[in-house]
Amino acid sequence: MGTKTVIVGGDAAGMSAAAQIRRVAPSAEVVVFEKTNYASYASCGMPYYIAGDIASHEDLLALSAQEIADRGIDVRYGHAVEEIRPGARRIAGRTRSGQPFGETYDHLVLATGGTAVRPPWWSELEGLFTLRSLEDGIALRTFIDEHRPRRAVVIGAGFIGLEMVESLARRGLEVTLVGRSPHLLGDFDRTFAAPVYDAMRHCGVALNLAQSVQGLAGDSGRITHVETDVERLQADMVLVATGLEPSAGLARAAGLAMGRSGAIAVDDQMQTSRTGIWAAGDCVEVKHVVSGEKVHKPLALTANRTGRIAGDQVGSAVVGRSSAQRFRGTAGSLITQVLDYGLAQTGLSLGEARRAGFDAVSFEREGRSRARYYPGSKPLKTRIVVERRTRRLLGAQMVGEEGVVGRIDALATALFARMTVDEVHHLDLAYAPPFGPVYDAIIDVCGKAALEL
Repeated sequence: MGTKTVIVGGDAAGMSAAAQIRRVAPSAEVVVFEKTNYASYASCGMPYYIAGDIASHEDLLALSAQEIADRGIDVRYGHAVEEIRPGARRIAGRTRSGQPFGETYDHLVLATGGTAVRPPWWSELEGLFTLRSLEDGIALRTFIDEHRPRRAVVIGAGFIGLEMVESLARRGLEVTLVGRSPHLLGDFDRTFAAPVYDAMRHCGVALNLAQSVQGLAGDSGRITHVETDVERLQADMVLVATGLEPSAGLARAAGLAMGRSGAIAVDDQMQTSRTGIWAAGDCVEVKHVVSGEKVHKPLALTANRTGRIAGDQVGSAVVGRSSAQRFRGTAGSLITQVLDYGLAQTGLSLGEARRAGFDAVSFEREGRSRARYYPGSKPLKTRIVVERRTRRLLGAQMVGEEGVVGRIDALATALFARMTVDEVHHLDLAYAPPFGPVYDAIIDVCGKAALEL
């Protein structure tokens, strides 16, 4: 009789695990319990779906329900797992209609993801949204299409908040961004990211930074105002994008070890503290390649990669061999588009580096995306964080209208290789005037650091 693997959660990590199990052990039975009506979708594409760049939510599905079934994966939609009984190797829960269900397993993978943070002042007023699941995205776009709101308030100046500011502005709404930090993305201050601040104001976005939301007001069950500690803002709709917390309640109740971040503790093979149970994706904490600390970094690539590793471990166990796949760590590399600008970061910010115990200093440089004389050349600002004694690169941030993604990826590679600024400065990078100056922006800023340290 074959073995059965149960996977809780059918998005990036869960479906990556399921697919890898089927690759390694084609005869294995794989059952996925997904609490929503959608599995295997591109959540990072939702702001662009809401903006109208992507016509249908179905375009965000990596695999249709039929394609998933054709791959031998049994997905139970609308099934919320409420309990894990590790001793009995059994899970239990309820369907959306309230019907109880249970399932035994030989191997279990927890891919429960993360939950959008709901502040204490959360209410059930119409027009209030978070953006986590595809169902959230569909509800938000439907509301805009049907109710035609004029004023939107986005609460949270992180990546999701900034992407949604652009999406809502492009839908013709008057947008106000409220953030507790005085900076965008926590560390992109007005000096470093001045062109982005200017562009947002130019397109009519009101930046209400260094403000804290105190509550909401409504009329006839619909939102009318957002109350901050500074002012009262009119709003026909509100998006709360104040963070993501790991959905680790199931694991905690089952007695699995938790990390300091509140996410599930796993090793580099995604094994939890309980034999036979793995976890992956936004519900786990992983090693940071720079600090070496365990961190909760809910990122798309990390979710897919850890899911695949968990699946490889399970599949290998089914066929009786060992797996060499291990998670090597995260640098927290991120990039987002805000109007015409790309904002990206990798590794540690200056504040994070110092909190991690590094004697760190930062350096900034404004370069060009192409040779200065070449048509279309744009300013490109780079900030790096360096450890004084070892001269090791610890992190980087970039802002520019073009040429950001390739350069931040090169710096992320340098972080994984534990390179010094001297070593980055001497890299032999490709050059042609349409793609960059002779001394590329990352070589230039690392050269400045090498001279001044």
